[in-house]
Amino acid sequence: MLTEVKLDGLWRFKGYKGLNGEEQGAHRVDCPMEGWLLAEAPLTAHTNLMDNKLIPDPFKGCNEREVQWVSENEWWYRKEIELTAELMGKDVVELYFGGLDTFATIWVNDLKVGEANNMFTPWRFNIKNAAKVGKNIIAIRFKPVYKVASELEAKHKHKYACLCAENFSARPYVRKAQYSFGWDWGPTLPTAGIWREAKIYAYNKARLGYVASTPLSVSVQKSTVKLTAEVHAACEEDLCVKFLLSGYGQRLEEDVEVNVVAGRNFADCTFEVTEPKLWWPRGYGEPSLYDASVEVYSGAELLDDTRIKVGIRNIELVQEPDAEGKSFIFKINGQPVFCKGANWIPADSFLPKVNYQLYNRLLGYAADANFNMLRVWGGGVYESEDFYSLCDALGIMIWQDFMYVCAGYPEEEWFLKEAEREAMEAILRLRGHPSIVVWCGNNENQWLHNVLWKQRDRVERLYGSTIYESLLARICQALDPSRPYRPSSPFGGEDASGRHEGDRHNWEVWSQGIDYTGYLEDNGRFISEFGWQAPPTMKLLSAYLEKEDLTPSSYAFKAHEKQTGGLELLRALLAVHYPVPDDMERFVLYSQLNQGDALKTAVTHWRSRMFKTSGCLIWQFNDCWPVISWALIDYGLNPKAAYYYVKRAYEPIIAPLIIKQDKVEVYVVNETATALEASLKLEVMTFSGEVLYDEITKRPVPAYTSALLIHKSLEDLPLKSNCLMVSTLESAGKVLYVDIRTAVEPKNLKLPAPQIQAYVEKVNDRTFTVTFESQVYAKAVKLDIGDVEKKLSDNFFDLLPHQKKTVTVDLEAPLSIEQFRGALKWQSFPYQPP
Repeated sequence: MLTEVKLDGLWRFKGYKGLNGEEQGAHRVDCPMEGWLLAEAPLTAHTNLMDNKLIPDPFKGCNEREVQWVSENEWWYRKEIELTAELMGKDVVELYFGGLDTFATIWVNDLKVGEANNMFTPWRFNIKNAAKVGKNIIAIRFKPVYKVASELEAKHKHKYACLCAENFSARPYVRKAQYSFGWDWGPTLPTAGIWREAKIYAYNKARLGYVASTPLSVSVQKSTVKLTAEVHAACEEDLCVKFLLSGYGQRLEEDVEVNVVAGRNFADCTFEVTEPKLWWPRGYGEPSLYDASVEVYSGAELLDDTRIKVGIRNIELVQEPDAEGKSFIFKINGQPVFCKGANWIPADSFLPKVNYQLYNRLLGYAADANFNMLRVWGGGVYESEDFYSLCDALGIMIWQDFMYVCAGYPEEEWFLKEAEREAMEAILRLRGHPSIVVWCGNNENQWLHNVLWKQRDRVERLYGSTIYESLLARICQALDPSRPYRPSSPFGGEDASGRHEGDRHNWEVWSQGIDYTGYLEDNGRFISEFGWQAPPTMKLLSAYLEKEDLTPSSYAFKAHEKQTGGLELLRALLAVHYPVPDDMERFVLYSQLNQGDALKTAVTHWRSRMFKTSGCLIWQFNDCWPVISWALIDYGLNPKAAYYYVKRAYEPIIAPLIIKQDKVEVYVVNETATALEASLKLEVMTFSGEVLYDEITKRPVPAYTSALLIHKSLEDLPLKSNCLMVSTLESAGKVLYVDIRTAVEPKNLKLPAPQIQAYVEKVNDRTFTVTFESQVYAKAVKLDIGDVEKKLSDNFFDLLPHQKKTVTVDLEAPLSIEQFRGALKWQSFPYQPP
């Protein structure tokens, strides 16, 4: 049976200036340990130094610039392990690293056993001849990435066009998370270390590697599923691989005899599942998962076993000519799906800090906000098994980029060979996850070449196109033909981000300083990036800035804005709609409300065009450090106001007020499997609740459609500065959706003093409901329960006169009802100045 020795826990580490650690014997068993410090694996040099109080937290204040020297050093790690005679007697003793960041050399007992040059892939080294019974020393050197990358650039004599991290043109030579070199939302902190799990595997004859499922045919009557097992063999051998698929009352088994050779082998079998429970995206059905197990035997001896989850579903990306150009619709199990979600970036600049608990919190927020898709962006990493398994269980589809971003890339044989190995590892590891619905070659490379580099840099061809248009397409077709492959995102139309076909990134609105009403002019087919900035919450800012720096004009605050001119854009676009306060608290709140208004405007417009536009993915969902960014959830896992705006805009049934060209339109969007008997009321009322105008429109809205029910000139409505427009959608006597717009911009509002009452009910020690009621209109009611960890069902909501609104509050720790009432606070726009 396979023996596994985990290599997490304590290591020793030491930094060397220049490349002189080997000269000083840092790899040798008898190396003096003076100056070597403790480190906990998985690890990075930066976090190890912080743990030993040798550098300040780079996220605080202006400390980022104080720690740049860390990336210029050589970092060494050592671990002493005891290996038994039983383990060393196995046929294969393998040193395994899930991820090494990035240029690493590995020694075992003074013997060099291998080198690594790619952060994204696992590394396997046979140490049978280097290790011994008893004490063993593993030593790892990480070379400074800036130095190695610059040497590669000098050797190959080509500087590639780059966007972001422009001060480091050599980044395309490095197979390392590109965001670590600095991005327009991230710090410049390229680190080094053992960033994923490390183990020793010891086995006789064979062990299992990746195991995956592939749906071959899918229907509700019968589906065919292939299970594939990777077998790593020590030598040629006759083995038996036992496959089992079970769930929902079925149990299917098959034994497959295979003759394996030394190295990587594959065994597979096919099962027919009758009346299968299909995997569906969130909101379209249950994400049903079967259980599968695989065992490998030599005769009667069990060598290894593993278990996975299996989702049965079919994917089709429909791109057919239509009246507006060409469609771009994901169909799952034959059902067109409107993709609602956001772009995912790495959840920390120091990746070992990202664990199951963090994924679970963030993905829980995504699921609660009605997301059914996340795009794993190509400047980060291929995420861990925990991430994709959670998405499988939650029904969140994944648009998976390969890790090439905003740059030209080498096309020499050495780079293409590594690109192929990386792609094979990623696909073999991830192809069994039903949540992944599309592979994508890169982020923005074709688009930037067309709109920027051709003219600015006079670059005639896109370097790296061989990777995206040939190599990756070929490997995806060979290893995973069940999913569509896209060469890039965006990709479609004359400049690769066209409005009539393919997916597009809308950055002309935010980045060109156009008011968010500009989103209403974009009739793109699938908007895979668009975004609007806002600062993080005051809670987070207070944790990372000194009290004197908590002003919108402080240098430390500006150091946490990474887009060139970003704060100036934020202020200018805020001033269109809101006051621009000098105090930090209201500056943050108003900016977050403006972000919410912007994203709501975009999302409701594109959803009203359901399946003419078939998806919108917000840039971005999360942050990797405390920063002013486009994120909905800040680095402290605090939702910004926009999170709740988007959550409401992503509800299955909506009837938003869309104001365009002096007209108000109300579409009823029914993203459910049931036809809707819609009763839509349009009202104009005063802040005190006096109704000046109302009309009701009734009509059926079929399943999975959008229907225009109201189209009216604003001149025909009695709108005054103290008035609201209200859209109320009912069906069978139940209110399904309410949308509210003020007649004037928030900066011009003269609101009556808020008259809000709150009624608390205890559901249990960790769950409470709060029902709000007001005698007059209250805008953007903000609910808080202090520093208690909580999740709110809604926040930053408008409250109509004499209408009730109930919010559910789930707490991490129990509170009495008296404690809850004592901590509960609320206020509404324009909020009280501090």
